[in-house]
Amino acid sequence: MCGSAIVGKSYTVEIEGGLLTLCERCYRKQGSPPIVERKEIKVERKAKPRVNSRPKKVSPEELEVVEDYSKIIKEARERLKMDTLGLAKRLKVSENVVKRFESGRLKPTIDQARQLEKLLGVKLLVPTEVGEGVEEEVDMDITLGDVANVREGRK
Repeated sequence: MCGSAIVGKSYTVEIEGGLLTLCERCYRKQGSPPIVERKEIKVERKAKPRVNSRPKKVSPEELEVVEDYSKIIKEARERLKMDTLGLAKRLKVSENVVKRFESGRLKPTIDQARQLEKLLGVKLLVPTEVGEGVEEEVDMDITLGDVANVREGRK
């Protein structure tokens, strides 16, 4: 009942119509219900060497979605004879989101790309390439202040 491994004596008892195997401590806490069966359990614990069988996960910061993701998603969906609504249900997103993926208007997040890779059997994520000559991304968004300056004729 306590959930810990039973070492030593165990007691199989009937409680409320069900058979439970209790450790000695839980058996005593229950007010010693009638025993159906009593066993002595010997446990030999051997240290198991830990083996890392899973490949190292790449962090989301080190991955990016391929450039032609829209074409890959659409072709894979059609190859599997799946409609956009069916794919959307499996991804747990709206059909409009899938259509926007396929048209290239919306780029999937890393998690969505992983789901798409599993569902469609395609490769959408690649490691981010960091090298010399990579230009820093410049923020070209227009702010409300920029609009106000343009309307007033200032620059």
